[in-house]
Amino acid sequence: MDADESCSLAPVENSRHWGEEKESDAVWGIFLKKVRYQRPSSIVQIVQARGNHSLGDKKVSSNGIDSDEPDDSGEIAHLMWETVRLKVLRAGSLKKVIEAIANDDTDIQATHLSVFLATYRTFASPAEVMNEIIKIYRGSTDEFLSKAMLDALNVWLDTYPEDFELGTEGFECLHKTVLPFAQDENLKSLLLKTQYKLRSRRKMKKAASVHSLRAYSPVCIKTYSLPTIPENHFAQQLTYCDKELFLNLRVWECLGGLWKRRCGCPTVAATVEQFNALSGRVVATILLDPAASIQSRAKTLDKWIRISQELRLLKNFSSLKAIVSGLESNPVFRLSKVWQLIAKDRLAIFSQLSQIFSEENNRMAQRTLLETEGTAKFPTPTKSPKEKRFLNRVLRSSQSTTKLFPAEIDTPNGTIPYLGTFLTDLTFIDSALPDRVHGDLINFEKRRKEFEILAQLKLLQGSAKGYRLEEDPYFTGWFSALVCLDDKSAYELSLSIQPERNVFKGHRKTDSFTSNSSSENIDSVHQRKQGSIPSSNESSILYGVTGSTGNSSGLSSNIPESTVVVKVSSPSKGDVLYKSMMVGNSDHTPRVLAQALEKLGLEDEDPRNYQLVQILPHKELKFPSNANVFYALDTSVPLGEIRLECRPIYHLTNNNNSISKHSTTSS
Repeated sequence: MDADESCSLAPVENSRHWGEEKESDAVWGIFLKKVRYQRPSSIVQIVQARGNHSLGDKKVSSNGIDSDEPDDSGEIAHLMWETVRLKVLRAGSLKKVIEAIANDDTDIQATHLSVFLATYRTFASPAEVMNEIIKIYRGSTDEFLSKAMLDALNVWLDTYPEDFELGTEGFECLHKTVLPFAQDENLKSLLLKTQYKLRSRRKMKKAASVHSLRAYSPVCIKTYSLPTIPENHFAQQLTYCDKELFLNLRVWECLGGLWKRRCGCPTVAATVEQFNALSGRVVATILLDPAASIQSRAKTLDKWIRISQELRLLKNFSSLKAIVSGLESNPVFRLSKVWQLIAKDRLAIFSQLSQIFSEENNRMAQRTLLETEGTAKFPTPTKSPKEKRFLNRVLRSSQSTTKLFPAEIDTPNGTIPYLGTFLTDLTFIDSALPDRVHGDLINFEKRRKEFEILAQLKLLQGSAKGYRLEEDPYFTGWFSALVCLDDKSAYELSLSIQPERNVFKGHRKTDSFTSNSSSENIDSVHQRKQGSIPSSNESSILYGVTGSTGNSSGLSSNIPESTVVVKVSSPSKGDVLYKSMMVGNSDHTPRVLAQALEKLGLEDEDPRNYQLVQILPHKELKFPSNANVFYALDTSVPLGEIRLECRPIYHLTNNNNSISKHSTTSS
């Protein structure tokens, strides 16, 4: 992929892409930017004149310009704007990427450094970067470049101190590379600054551990049970926990190249663990008690919907998604007798809460909500009248809730996003764009795209500091002791509560922690999910695979259908990274092609002119013209990473690596 293909947006604000300059170890993007004209001062003009003439033999006019030279100051006096030429690195070797930190344009320099420090772990280790920076600093005769390298080290230390903690590769490298040059005053001050910061961090960690021991050693035991905890207090305690996890999140761990390998990402793993634990406990509280009546289970389910309302008001979309996923999991959602006891207005609110996480149009509802409320202090409805009515309904219902903790009510809040959307976006960018281009040069445009998403997370982290919540250690102890069921056990308990009438032995591709992207009513969704079979324990924060979003296959609504979420793209639609869509167990190649082209805005194209291809890590899979796509999919890749491409027929003539996989087509 060329650099042009990997960059659709100019990295320089208010600029126009002009072309490229290629070197042996770098590719530069050239941009033209209109800036306000700065007329040279008289001193500068005198210096310029001295370069061409001897001022001793000439008269200098009052404005400081050689009087023998034509005075064109009148011609440019009216000039307000000029166009400047800017160079932005698009790809390069590690040395060039680091040297590009030194840029005459301060905005480009700051942006490049931010992108580099946030994403360098995908193509280099801390030791490699540190050694290269010190090497450039020591070997450069350019004072501007040397100062830029020193500034980069200081910013690195201030922004990512975890890279230099005791025992890390960065810590060892910093001492090995900086200590030999301790006579250098700049490096010596950097070393002292490092040592001071490390001592401060160790003291903070020690104080936090002591506080934690005190918090979890209550002198008396406070009894808690789900029905007796006020919904607002329950939501606030979940938000407190999520806030701590989110503020401690190292956003660079979300990068697709790191997260996919599941290595060195403890803060992301902690968020995923909390999400799945909450979702599993939602399921357990409804199913676990064998002696509970249908009415008792309905009250528990209603309780969770009320807690979800409070989470929406607190703008905690992480726990909100976890609870919605638990309630929509197969073991709970199939209990139609329980759901029938829930009031209609409560069901309507739950349906609207579920719609926040709809897969429609690449999760547009969730993205719009974050854009509107991400940095707001209170929930703010969008311009949509439907959203305003829904938020008013939630507020009215919430006001009727018993408030036993008035000090915690009506305070400005931050925002905690559902991390899975960001992980999905970053994973797709990592899969769609190459790490190396033009031979073996680092694709820095890819890193800019990744940084745009990381910057959103950093902005939301700043917003999350707005929460003013205190931990209730008694609640934390009670909640941690709740049982968390696995998928198999949960489904067996669900069958014991409400046996299956018509068991449908379908394809095991549904996810127990899911979101329903349909706008249909709750009863029709129940009819569809009656025969769902639970998945293996692969459910995670990353991807949600749902039931069918409608009766699009032409089948009767009471016939269950297994589905899987796939990402579709096409070379014919280069401005769209991907769209998400559902593939059911009755969908064949022509239908999937038609739906995918419509999703991509290519509805006028003839599906017969396209070939459906599954993109795999080391090969491609071509689908026969009338294959059952659902059963023919290669499921060796994780759920949510299934990528299909609608490829024009003429593109296939040069593709000799694709293979065909035939499957039995169902009628």
